[in-house]
Amino acid sequence: MPFCVRRCAFFVLMLLAAHQGFSQAAAPAALAQAAKLEAEKKYESAYQVLDKADPKNQQPAVVLQKEKLLLNYYLIALNFQGFGLKDLAAGETVERLRGKEGNYSMHLLDIPQTLARLQKQFPQDYRLSQGLGDYYYRAMLCHCGEQDKTEAQLLDLVIEHYGRAHAHQLGDFMTYYAVGYGHLAQGRAQPSVAPFEKSIALNPQYPDAPYNLAYALLQLKKPAEAIPYAQTSLRLYTDPALKADAARMLGELYQQQQQPAEAKKALLQSLDLQPQHYATVRSLLELAVTTHAADATAWATRLYRLNPADDQMFSDIMDIYQAQNQWAEAEAFFSGQLPAAPKTPAAQGLLHLYLAILNMQLRRPQVARPHFLTAQTQLKKVAKPDNPLFQMIEKGLAESKP
Repeated sequence: MPFCVRRCAFFVLMLLAAHQGFSQAAAPAALAQAAKLEAEKKYESAYQVLDKADPKNQQPAVVLQKEKLLLNYYLIALNFQGFGLKDLAAGETVERLRGKEGNYSMHLLDIPQTLARLQKQFPQDYRLSQGLGDYYYRAMLCHCGEQDKTEAQLLDLVIEHYGRAHAHQLGDFMTYYAVGYGHLAQGRAQPSVAPFEKSIALNPQYPDAPYNLAYALLQLKKPAEAIPYAQTSLRLYTDPALKADAARMLGELYQQQQQPAEAKKALLQSLDLQPQHYATVRSLLELAVTTHAADATAWATRLYRLNPADDQMFSDIMDIYQAQNQWAEAEAFFSGQLPAAPKTPAAQGLLHLYLAILNMQLRRPQVARPHFLTAQTQLKKVAKPDNPLFQMIEKGLAESKP
């Protein structure tokens, strides 16, 4: 009986080996056929070809191609383990269909479990490490799987698995970019530099890599090194919002380099693309006040008009003038807004409050007191009694009392 069991087991193994040998022989043809169908946007048909060639997910090359189809072309995903595919008709795109209802074929594949199993069988096949990096990076980007892990944990898994692939000369510009992004997103600017540089070397036309490298160098207080990369990203971006963001960072870098003319040019380019962008207008005001430019009041007015009832706006304007010890200029600016300021309680209350504070700073308590009183009256209409602004007003009234 034991002999029979051994024979049966051996027979099963022989069948399995024969089946695997057949599949391995069929794999190149299946991969080629699937690639052709993928190019034709017949993603469901491509997956079926691969699944027929390797239904038990025993072959790394086939499984990795399955993963590529599922991650790149899924239309719906269930916990990132069930994926809906479809052969697209003319005019259809994944981007337009993803997340919408439709008739899709569902395929269940636990990608990390399957790839981890194959890693044990094929420990020298580092394509599997790259495949795991691909999975965790996509899961992090879409927030549609691995709910038991934080974003930081997912990014560390991306770094770990892509790192193994890179150590064995596997990877492309996106895998290096993802490693750089993983470090930078977690506040580790220095280790992000080398992978971003490698990504750029592999694909100089991908704008996110030089943009993020410039940002990393900005964090490392290396503006001179960052400027060329910010310039490159600005040139490469075509989306107006992304282009505006790159120009805004370039302006900040020039400011740190004490190059106000170049800074203003970059910031104006950003503002042309996003005329109402708060941070850009604020930077232009800061640049004007710092350089004692004649258009400082114009930029302060533009920032004020974005939202005359925004406490942060008032604070920012005062801080910018204060940094240059221009208290009188700040008071003159806010006084100039009184005739046209909106009559709403918040707008009136904040304007009078900041005028009161500035006049106290200028040692003019008698001028400040009426502003404190008006601010108190107006803000009581819109703010809760425990708002810290009222403590400031009470203190100002006590100090300005005749």
